[in-house]
Amino acid sequence: MSKLKKVSIYVRNKEITPSSYYRIIQYCNKFEGEINIKELVPSNFYKLYLNYDKEKKINYFILKVLYFLIIFFRVTVFLLYDIINKPDSTIVSKTFFPRHTPNLTILQIKKLVKHTKLYWDFDDHILGSGEIDAKQFELLEKESEKIIVSNIFLKSKINPLHQDKVISLPTTDGDFQGFNKNEINNQRKKSFNKEVKLVWVATSGNLPHLEKIIPILEEAAFKMKKEKKKKLELSIVCNKPLKTNTTYLQIRNIKWSREKAKEEMFNAHIGIMPLIYSEYALGKAGFKLVQYISTQLPVIGSDVGFNNEVIEGSSGILVDDREHNENWIEAIDNLTESWDKWEEYSHNAGLQWNEKFSFKNNLKIWKSMLGV
Repeated sequence: MSKLKKVSIYVRNKEITPSSYYRIIQYCNKFEGEINIKELVPSNFYKLYLNYDKEKKINYFILKVLYFLIIFFRVTVFLLYDIINKPDSTIVSKTFFPRHTPNLTILQIKKLVKHTKLYWDFDDHILGSGEIDAKQFELLEKESEKIIVSNIFLKSKINPLHQDKVISLPTTDGDFQGFNKNEINNQRKKSFNKEVKLVWVATSGNLPHLEKIIPILEEAAFKMKKEKKKKLELSIVCNKPLKTNTTYLQIRNIKWSREKAKEEMFNAHIGIMPLIYSEYALGKAGFKLVQYISTQLPVIGSDVGFNNEVIEGSSGILVDDREHNENWIEAIDNLTESWDKWEEYSHNAGLQWNEKFSFKNNLKIWKSMLGV
């Protein structure tokens, strides 16, 4: 009988940080072995840090200092423990230490990789955003056994000397499965003739992407009321509300939780993912779209980066909105032209998820890499 593997997993927070949970944590209970999850920031403090009013500058500065000290203490202890106990594999989600890496942390990482296989996973352009500094980035790309990214753009940011280590693995969601498709779509159908429900699920850092299309969604709502006698509703599931005023577009701000996100997607008719074009946006993994189609929800997304890999065929509509946002109105009209047409998009969205973003396929790849 083979010995069970020891695996250490470094994440910012296993519940709150989407990239940590959906890229790695959701697979962990399927692994066999001694699995140790190391959170750099405890949940209660992380919630406070993420939701704190940054305009209270003095208090926010103190909070940032505490944030740094907590991570420094915890990552130092965790790395010391692993240097002594020598796990077979170590997974790091994005960074061991965000932004500016202390020299002690660099020394500890160098010591750790002598006795463990390092697997580095990230799904955003973390070097471009400053979430990781160059010295840690270069160390991780050099010392990693495998580098797991969500798309080709992120692979291009790895030094060509190390690109043979890169595995492209899309971010997906295994939590939303097991639902009754007919039952969910029957519920959606009940409200379809009275209103069209849009849903947007994300963290507050993405709110500017949504804000840019609010005026055009207001126009779409006016047109829908005038021509079809239907309401247009937008449910925003986020850790912070969107503060805006609209006349025709009905906005619902809903505090994010995994269950609330699931509930709103099951009730919606269209999932949306607008993006402001930038190099950072090119590195995004299209995860919101993947979540939507996992519930057989048709989608509309900006034609930026990986969005065009998720929206293929008739699972939804890509919108070219780099110059003008008017195409959003046409896309909403197209998807809601009739229930039969909506249902066709819904069916194709489910097929697309099963073919390209299956939870089972991702799990198989992780288990094969780690030997668990």
